[in-house]
Amino acid sequence: MSTVPSPWPQEWPAQAVPTTYPTPYVPVGYPVYPQPPAPAGPAPGLLVPVSPPGYPVPAPMPQPVFPASPLPTADEPEPIPAESFSPARPQLVPEAGPVKVSVDNNRCHIYGICQQEAPEIFRIAESGSLHYTANVPAHSAAKARQAARCCPMQAVSVRTAAPPAPARRSGRSGTATRPSLRRIVVAGGGLAGLSAATRLRERGFDGELVVVGEESRLAYSRPPLSKQYLAGELTAEELEFRVDGPIDAHWLLDTRMVGLDAAARTIELRGGEQLPYDGLVIATGVDARRLPEAPVFSERVRTVRTLEDAAAIRRALHTARAHHVVILGGGFVGCELACTARDHGMDVTLVVHSAPLLRRVLGRRLGEVVGRIQARAGVDVRLSTRITEWVDTGDGLRLRLDDGEVVNADFVVLGLGSVPRTEWLRGSGLDAADGVLCDATCHVLDLGGRPVPGVVAAGDVARWPNARFDATPRRIEHLIHAVEMGQHAADSLLRGPGRAARFTPVPRFWSEQHGRRLQAVGIPALGERVEIVEGSLRSESFVATYTRDTPQGPQLVAAVAFDMPRQLLAYRDLIGRTDRPRAALPSPLAPHPVPRQGRAGNRRRRR
Repeated sequence: MSTVPSPWPQEWPAQAVPTTYPTPYVPVGYPVYPQPPAPAGPAPGLLVPVSPPGYPVPAPMPQPVFPASPLPTADEPEPIPAESFSPARPQLVPEAGPVKVSVDNNRCHIYGICQQEAPEIFRIAESGSLHYTANVPAHSAAKARQAARCCPMQAVSVRTAAPPAPARRSGRSGTATRPSLRRIVVAGGGLAGLSAATRLRERGFDGELVVVGEESRLAYSRPPLSKQYLAGELTAEELEFRVDGPIDAHWLLDTRMVGLDAAARTIELRGGEQLPYDGLVIATGVDARRLPEAPVFSERVRTVRTLEDAAAIRRALHTARAHHVVILGGGFVGCELACTARDHGMDVTLVVHSAPLLRRVLGRRLGEVVGRIQARAGVDVRLSTRITEWVDTGDGLRLRLDDGEVVNADFVVLGLGSVPRTEWLRGSGLDAADGVLCDATCHVLDLGGRPVPGVVAAGDVARWPNARFDATPRRIEHLIHAVEMGQHAADSLLRGPGRAARFTPVPRFWSEQHGRRLQAVGIPALGERVEIVEGSLRSESFVATYTRDTPQGPQLVAAVAFDMPRQLLAYRDLIGRTDRPRAALPSPLAPHPVPRQGRAGNRRRRR
C-alpha cells in the first residue's frame, strides 16, 4: 500500500454527508465531523459486511500527491515521470462512517466506470453482469461515493448506513479554510459548479457560498439528452444530479452574468447588480455551435445543448410525427441523435463536413467502424458534404447539398460541437480565448500569464495543461472530467496557488452506437499510432491503444474499447506512461475478492 501522505492538514475534518438538495435560496446547516482516529495496522484490503454501530473505522486510504508547479512552456517540455501518475485517482475526502450502496438495474449499462473508481466495491463479472458490495466500511465510503458521482447513467446510489453523530461546526475563522475567503461564488450551475460547491463544503469551508446559474433548473445530466431523454426513457426529474447533502448555498438560478471585474472582485449580473466575492470558481460551461447560414428563427432547426432544446426536439419528432430527420455533424451528439431517431423508425440523413465519423475524436480507422455501424442501422451517411442552401417551406425544410442534390426534411438538428461560455468575461483581463486559460493547478491566468487572485476554473469552459500528457492547454468536455475538475478547482482555491497540486486526470468518455458500447480513456486525438491489442475491427469488438513519440520515449495516450468494458479496465492507470511496454499490462480479468452482495443485470443489446 502506498505511503504517500495526504496533502491536507491533519486538522481538516472529514465529512458525513446527507443526501438531499437544499431548498433553493435557503441556507441549510451542514454537519462537520472530526477525523476518526486510525486503528493500528494497515487498512483491510477486502470489503466485508459491516454491522454498525461498533465497526472499527480504518485509516483513510492514501491518495497520490502531485506537487505544484509553474505553467510549463511549449518550447521547454516538462518531463513526465511515470511514477507521478500512479495510480490515476483523484483526491477524496475521507468519510466518518460506513455507507450502503445500491444499483438501479434499469439504468446500468455496464460501462464499468464504477469499477475504475472503486474496484474493491464494484466488479464486472465474466458473464457481463455487475457485482458490488452493498455494505461498504468507512475507509472505502469515499470511493463508493465518487463512483456514484461518476456513473454515466446515475445508476449507483450511496446513503449513510447509520444516523450521523451530532454535528460540530467550526467557527467562521476555523482552520479548515483560508481566513480571506469569506464568500465564494460559483459561476455556473452545471455539474462542474455543483461538484465544486459540494467539495468546498466537504473540505470544511463554512463561509457564504453562492451558486449562480443561467438555467432555471438545478444541475442535470446532459449526455442523456440526445439518447434516453429524447427517446422518452428518462424524465427531466430523473436527469437531475443527486447530491451528497445540503450544500448550504444561495442558489441564484435563472440569473445571467454579464461582466467580471477581477481587480474589484465583483461579478456584474443582468440588471446591473454587483455580486462581490473573495473566491470565484468559473464553471459556465459551453454553448452549442450554430451555423451562420442556418435559419436562426426556424422552429425546424434546433441544437441540443439544454433540457429545453431536447424537449423541443422531442415534441417536434413525436407530436409532429416527423418522418425524415437531417442531422448535421459527425461527432458524438450527431451520431447518438441518429441512433435515437432510427430506434424510433425515422429516416435519418447524417451530413458530415469531414470524413469519417468521429474522426477528430477516434481517428480514421475507428471512425470507419462507427460509419459501418451507422450505415448498417439504416442511417444515410453523407461524408465530406455541406449544406449550401436552407429553405423553410412551412411544411418542412428543403436543403441543397454541395453536390447539387436536394433533400427534403421535417426537421434538422445541429450537432456541430460547442463554444465556451466566455462572452461575459470580455474586458475582464482574463485569457478567455477558446475557454478560460488556467495553470496546471486550475488557477485562472490573465492576459499576461499571471494567476488571477482568488479565481479558479473547472469543467468544459476551462483550458489547462495536463502534465500527464504535455504542456499544451486544452479543454476537455466529458461528464467525469466535470466532476473531477470541479473537485480539484475547489481544493486549489482553498489551498491557494502556492500550495495547490497539479490537476493530472485521465479523461474518460463513453457512447453507445446502435447497441455497441464505446468507451475510452485518455485523449485519442493525441495518438500518432493506433494498434488493435484485443479483438478485431472486423468483429467490431476490440481494444485499441493510441501511442505517440515523446522525448521520454513512446507514450500511451489513450485506449478505446468497443464492447469490451472489462478489458479496458487495465489501461486507465497506464495513460501518460512512457516507461512500460504493452506486454507488461496487467490482466483486467485477474480475480478480485469482491463479495457478491449485490448485482446489477446486464442490459440486453438493442439491435
